[in-house]
Amino acid sequence: MSKEVVLLTGFAGFIGSQILRDLLSKGYFVIGLDNLSEGSNPENFKDFIGNPDFFPIFEDMCKVESRTFKKIDYIINCGAQSHVDRSFDQYEKFISSNVLGPINLAKIAIEKKVKKFVQVSTDEVFADSEQPFKEDSRHSPQNAYASSKAAAELFLDNFRRAFGLPLIITNGANTYGFRQLEEKIIPLTVKKLVSGEKVPLYETPAQRMWLHVEDHSAGIIAAMEKGIIGERYCLAPSEENELYTDALVKKICDILNKDFAKSKEKVKDRPNYDLRYYMLNNKACAQLGWNPLRKIDDELEKVVNHYREKFSV
Repeated sequence: MSKEVVLLTGFAGFIGSQILRDLLSKGYFVIGLDNLSEGSNPENFKDFIGNPDFFPIFEDMCKVESRTFKKIDYIINCGAQSHVDRSFDQYEKFISSNVLGPINLAKIAIEKKVKKFVQVSTDEVFADSEQPFKEDSRHSPQNAYASSKAAAELFLDNFRRAFGLPLIITNGANTYGFRQLEEKIIPLTVKKLVSGEKVPLYETPAQRMWLHVEDHSAGIIAAMEKGIIGERYCLAPSEENELYTDALVKKICDILNKDFAKSKEKVKDRPNYDLRYYMLNNKACAQLGWNPLRKIDDELEKVVNHYREKFSV
């Protein structure tokens, strides 16, 4: 029996490269699509070059054509521009990658009659709230990145209702782990501290739920395998994994034996700064059999030491 084929976009990125690893370990044939932009790193997939079950394509998802593919069973769209600060002055790039790209993929999915199309989205589409987000919570994106992801969800859902796109959406919490882009808070903090620089922190501390990349990948793949078409799944860790950003940085300082008070500098809050993303994962756990087990208090030291070794070279 031939293997099922997954078209995975963003395979050279942080979350995408973890999904690539996990799909291959589960026996899928993976066609990877990545344009090697800012969020991509060839180091993330070098171990799989030459793997007979992996075929990489280095192309923009806005430009790739249906005729490129002979067979696709599933699509996981993990490719995206994701840096909030950069999104404020690079609207066009974010619209192209995060909106027009998924629309092109939807057309390909419909033509190829894929079984499921998983759109990997974010908790940021729900915006700031003291009340927990659930799958039916109202969208109210507050920055250009979140707006582009919310727009993609709306367009794709239109394709589902109008043309039968077998859409499933996942909204993931803040994700951490190995191979993350250096501009994200954990690797950035480690890099600053080992270089003797101060860590920039917004004047107003924000709360985030921290989901390990391996748990996030498992949730996305579970949505592909077990998810119901037309449904949305909030992929969040347990509540004990919620931390203020200042508290997270202090934990990193403690691991690296740095004085937190002397290692930070306050900077002005960015525009439309969301202070809390808080999601419930009940539906994903119940319907997908997903169980995010990793706790940031158990995993953070390993992740910090990984980046300390990387940045100390």
